[in-house]
Amino acid sequence: MQTTVLPVITRKWYYYWLSILVLSLVPGLFTTLMEQDAALYAGIAKQIVWRNDWVNLYANGADWLDKPHLPFWITAASFKLLGIGTFSYKLPAFLCWLGAAWYTGALTRHFYGVNTGRVAVLIFLSALHGIISINDVRAEPYLTFFLIASSFHLVKAERAAAQLFPAALFTAAAVMTKGPFVLIPIGGGMLIHWMVKGEWKQFLNWKWYVYLLLTAVFTIPELWCLYLQFDARPELQVFGQKNVSGIRFFLWDSQFGRFFNTGPIKGKGDPFFFLHTLLWAFLSWSILLYAGIVAKFRMLFSGERKAAAEWISFGAGLLTLLVFSLSRFQLPHYLNILFPYFSVLLAAWLLQLKSASAVKNVFFTQRVVSLLMMILPAVVIVLFRPPYWWIYLLLTGGFLWVWWVIKTRDLSSALRTGLAGSVAVALFLNLFFYPALLEYQGGSVAAEWKNKKHPGRQVQFWEINSYGFEFYSDAPVLRSAEIELPLLYTSRAGLAKLDSMALPYTVDAVFSSFPVTRLNGRFLNPASRASRLDSVWLLQVNAVDLNNLEKK
Repeated sequence: MQTTVLPVITRKWYYYWLSILVLSLVPGLFTTLMEQDAALYAGIAKQIVWRNDWVNLYANGADWLDKPHLPFWITAASFKLLGIGTFSYKLPAFLCWLGAAWYTGALTRHFYGVNTGRVAVLIFLSALHGIISINDVRAEPYLTFFLIASSFHLVKAERAAAQLFPAALFTAAAVMTKGPFVLIPIGGGMLIHWMVKGEWKQFLNWKWYVYLLLTAVFTIPELWCLYLQFDARPELQVFGQKNVSGIRFFLWDSQFGRFFNTGPIKGKGDPFFFLHTLLWAFLSWSILLYAGIVAKFRMLFSGERKAAAEWISFGAGLLTLLVFSLSRFQLPHYLNILFPYFSVLLAAWLLQLKSASAVKNVFFTQRVVSLLMMILPAVVIVLFRPPYWWIYLLLTGGFLWVWWVIKTRDLSSALRTGLAGSVAVALFLNLFFYPALLEYQGGSVAAEWKNKKHPGRQVQFWEINSYGFEFYSDAPVLRSAEIELPLLYTSRAGLAKLDSMALPYTVDAVFSSFPVTRLNGRFLNPASRASRLDSVWLLQVNAVDLNNLEKK
C-alpha cells in the first residue's frame, strides 16, 4: 500500500461528502421529540403561539424562568409559518446547525485557505453529538451558530469596522439564547489570540468597546421581557419565593450562580467529565482532536506561537472547556457549542502534517475508530430489533466494503474513512434506532392516540407530568391537585390513588412507557425489555358529579 502526505480535497470530493452528510441528518427532522428538554422547549414555544404572548414564557402551567427567550421566539415563528409539529420545531435548529457549518468553513478559510476550510466543515457536520442533537434539539444548535458567527465577524472587524454590527448582533443573539456566559468563548478566543500574538494594542482599540456597547443595546429585548414578566410583578411566586428578579436571574443566578452553585437551580460536577465525554461526543475525530490540542500546546511554548495563523480556536475551545469542567452543571450537549472551534483547530493541524509516518498514524487511527462506529450500531440493531433492522445490516455491509477498499494511507483516505463511520451512525440513529425507540415514549404516543380518538378534547394530568404529551396534544392540558375533568392521563401511582379514593373509572387506553434518554442493556434486549417497561393510562372517570365538568 502506498503512503502519501498531501490530501486530495477537490471541489467535487467536498460536495459529494457534504451532500451525503446533510442527507443523512435530514430524517432526524421527522423523529418524535424526546423528553425532557426538547419536548419542554417545544411546549413553551407552543404556548407562545396559543396565547399569542411573546413576552411571557410558560411551562408546567405557570410562569417559567430558566432559559432566555430567543430560541422560543424562533421556534414560535416557525410554528406560525409551518404549523405546530415536530418538523417545524426542528427545522430552524437544523438550519442554524448548517449555518454554523458555513461559518466554521468561513473562519477556517480566512486563516488557512480553502482546503482546510472544507475539511473543517466536514469534521463539524460529522461529529457524533451534533448528529444526536438534530434529534434531541435544545438551545445548542442556535447558540453554536451565533457563537461561531460572532467570532468570524469579529475577526473581519479588525480590518472593516462595518463588521462590528453583525458581530454585535450575533453576540446579542447568543446572549439571548443562553445568557452572558457566552462572552467567554467569543471574548476568550479573541483575547488569547491577541495575547499570544503580542497584539496588545487591540486592548485599546475603540472598535471593541463599540462592539460591547452595541451588544448590550441589542440585548435590551430580553431584559425588557424579563422585567415585564418578573420584576414588574413582585407578587409572582418563582422558585418557591416572591420578589424574584428575572433580570438578576438572567445576568447572575443562571450564569455565575450555577457556576458557583449558589443559584436557585443547583447541580453536581466532575472536573474530568468533559474530558472523557469529548472522547465519544466528537467521534469519529476525538482521538485526533486530542493530538491536535497537544500539538497546539507545544506550539504555544515554542518560537512558532507568534507565527501561527490564529489562536482563536484554541482559546475559545480550551478556555470554555475549562470553565465547563469547573462548573457544577455538566451535560454532554454543552460541548456542542465548541465543535466549530475544535473543527477549525483539528482541520488546521491535519493539513499541516508533513511526515508520512504522522499521516499513516492518522489513517490507522481513523481506520480503527470508523470500524468500531460501523460495527457497534450493527450489534445494537441486532439486539434491539427495530422494524426493518435487516436493511441496516445490508447498509453496514456496504459501509464495511467502503472501509475495506480505502487502503491508501493518505489524509484523503483518513477523512473518507472517518466520514463513512459518521454517516453509518447517522443513518442508524435517524432511520432505524430513534424512530423505533420513540415508540416507547408513552406521553407522545398517548397524545397521538388521544388526538385521533378524542380530537380537541382536554385532558387532565393526574399524578404524572409529560412534556411529550403536552406538546403533541391538540388541546391544552390541565394540571390540578383535584380531579376536574373526566379524561385523565395518569401513571401507576395515579391509578392507586384513584382506587384509594373509590372513584369509578374506565380504562380508555394503556401504553408502554420507558425513559428513552436512559437506555440500558435490559431494555435493548427484547427478551428482558418487558421487565424494564412501565405503563401510562388514559382514563375516563365515571363519577356522576364529573359529567358536566369537561372544559370546552
